[in-house]
Amino acid sequence: GNRTLSMTHNKYFFSGRLEAVRQDPAGGNRTQEYAEPNEEGPHEADVVPLVKIADPVHGAPAFNINPMLLEGIRMGDRFWELAKLTTFGEVVDAIFYEVKYVTPWVPGTHGKRSSGMQSAVRGVSNAGTPGIAYTMLLKLFLLRLTRDQVRSLLRHPDSPYIRAIGFLYLRLGLYDFKELWAWFQPYLGDDDQFFIDGTPATATTIGEFVRRLMTDQDFFGDRLPRLPVLVSRQIEDKLQKAASGVTDEPPTEAGGGGGGSGWGPEDAERLKRKRAELAEAEGKVRSLRKLRPL
Repeated sequence: GNRTLSMTHNKYFFSGRLEAVRQDPAGGNRTQEYAEPNEEGPHEADVVPLVKIADPVHGAPAFNINPMLLEGIRMGDRFWELAKLTTFGEVVDAIFYEVKYVTPWVPGTHGKRSSGMQSAVRGVSNAGTPGIAYTMLLKLFLLRLTRDQVRSLLRHPDSPYIRAIGFLYLRLGLYDFKELWAWFQPYLGDDDQFFIDGTPATATTIGEFVRRLMTDQDFFGDRLPRLPVLVSRQIEDKLQKAASGVTDEPPTEAGGGGGGSGWGPEDAERLKRKRAELAEAEGKVRSLRKLRPL
């Protein structure tokens, strides 16, 4: 009866979508339109260079997204619907309304075994359901954001989830991880609060989140790309200095990472005020790490 019908439907849907993904792994999502050099608007010369790794299945840009997750996002309806949004502003609005967690998978779906027909399709249902945050993240990668656009994500006043997606954009996709510190450093003391998986159990601040992205490779059932040893060591060193109050260095302009981030005396003051809280947050993170693997 009905069961056979829905299974048949699934089978055709999956083979149809698989074929569509094979023909267009970007799901109809295209690079944004850039303004002419003398016009207002996003300029192509200002685009943040992204990692050039392609996925093994389609040879399309993978932006360091885990292959199973990437395939799951491409198989999902929402990703194909996002093709209708062609500007940065439209995508940011969609993130504002739709994103209330930033884990790679829909919380509670990853790592559950499932039986049945779909589990045979490249592990799509075994893996869990791809989360909306990473769906939006792939959309932003495909738009190819400028430095100004990335900065506006990182500082967005309306939603910490928009901000968190901005930090993930850099932590996953940045071509040169040596730039990471310059981008992230101004936000180490930021106490804007949010829930990583949408529940109070994962309550954190932007400052703690940024620190964790720089020091921890595990991220809610996923692995972040490994930072080069030298970069990792420098970051640990700078974090220790920041925590002990040794330095108030402004973000470096090198590579323009955090360049133009408007570092001023009030930021230095704010950093000083955050010192005590930072040390406390450090302690919290350490005790959390002891309690459970993050």
